[in-house]
Amino acid sequence: MKPAIYLMAAALWIVPGILNEAKAQHLVFIFVHPQYAAPVDKDFKNNYSFGLGAEGGIGIGTGRTFFVGTFGYTSFNARSGKGIDNISYVPLKIGFRHYLLIGKVLFINADAGIATITDRGSHDSQTRFTADIGPGVKLGPFEAIVNYDGFTRSDPSGYASWLAFKLGWRIGL
Repeated sequence: MKPAIYLMAAALWIVPGILNEAKAQHLVFIFVHPQYAAPVDKDFKNNYSFGLGAEGGIGIGTGRTFFVGTFGYTSFNARSGKGIDNISYVPLKIGFRHYLLIGKVLFINADAGIATITDRGSHDSQTRFTADIGPGVKLGPFEAIVNYDGFTRSDPSGYASWLAFKLGWRIGL
């Protein structure tokens, strides 16, 4: 009976210490970023003036490298007179974030996955490959990121791309 009591006492003493240490290292973080998207690809830029949206996700890792999962929504505003409708872009991506300097202030992130692209007029949807890459800065709970983002397309073939300017919050757990 006594060994069980000693094991329970040890667990009650050790487990909070381990959890506290993990919390101090911030092994997990969540983030939310509203964003503005400025099309850069010629065909995409000629058809859409801008996009507004948001993304959220979670990061898990230690040290300077974290694996991230991201989901989001962006609506792109069609230019008038082009005979096209607004589109929505709903990505689901996985990737990584790597901090470049001690102190975890500057970082680079890259993500890839799939996105559902929906024509808001006809409600036709298609699933496409999507990816992004870019630098960011973390200042306390705030983050600012500039990503080169986009998705593959078939008509015209190529990559619909934009610069995504993101400013949001990050909470380490």
